[in-house]
Amino acid sequence: MFYSFDTSSFLNGQRDLFPPATFPTLWENIAAMIAAGDVRSIDLVRDELEAKDDDVPRWAKEQADLFVPLTQDVQVSVREVLAEHQKLIGVGSGRSGADPFVIALARARSGAVVTEELLSRNLNKPKIPDVCDAMGVRRLNLMQFIQEQGWVFR
Repeated sequence: MFYSFDTSSFLNGQRDLFPPATFPTLWENIAAMIAAGDVRSIDLVRDELEAKDDDVPRWAKEQADLFVPLTQDVQVSVREVLAEHQKLIGVGSGRSGADPFVIALARARSGAVVTEELLSRNLNKPKIPDVCDAMGVRRLNLMQFIQEQGWVFR
């Protein structure tokens, strides 16, 4: 299974939910999935992470294969996402410019999105989960991703 990670999964995951100092094996497992090609993120997520001044962008930079460029299939998919959900990046919305690309990457690779965003239940102010649900793209939060892998930490 292919997973497209959103910025929130890295930031909230490492800062708040599963800090690497406490859950090193989790982040080692994710790094192994990156190396195997099962976890990726769009290069716009890298740009968002690099705007932060903490360990998250440093960890991400160590994952040589994590970020993928905007390939033709992703560009086609993002046009489809934005054709149906242009408010995902509406001016003044406070939304991440990477969001439609995270969804498009999952769609282009027949995968799932991993995000810590919550449903807004309002397609006039959509978040990643709203658009995923509307477009039939599977989505998980980080805990669901961990459970799906069958990982148990003792």
